[in-house]
Amino acid sequence: MADYTIGNIEQLQAYLQALRKTQGLTQQDLADRLGVSRPRVSKIERSPGDVTLGNLLPVLTALGVQLMIRDPNNAEKNADIPTPYGSW
Repeated sequence: MADYTIGNIEQLQAYLQALRKTQGLTQQDLADRLGVSRPRVSKIERSPGDVTLGNLLPVLTALGVQLMIRDPNNAEKNADIPTPYGSW
């Protein structure tokens, strides 16, 4: 799976839409997966910066992707940061 750097809301907006469309999903299909309305999915895609991370994570999961946080300046140091699942 490829990694994509998201540097602003417009990139996140485009990425969310592209992920859904690449998988052949309509907004209604994604809404059904999430248990929300189609207008809610539309709003999330139009304005992903206006939703909480807690609301965005299920969308990413439903699209089969993960959120990663990476510090490109400290790759070695990041390996020592403990997580609930052990070290990175």
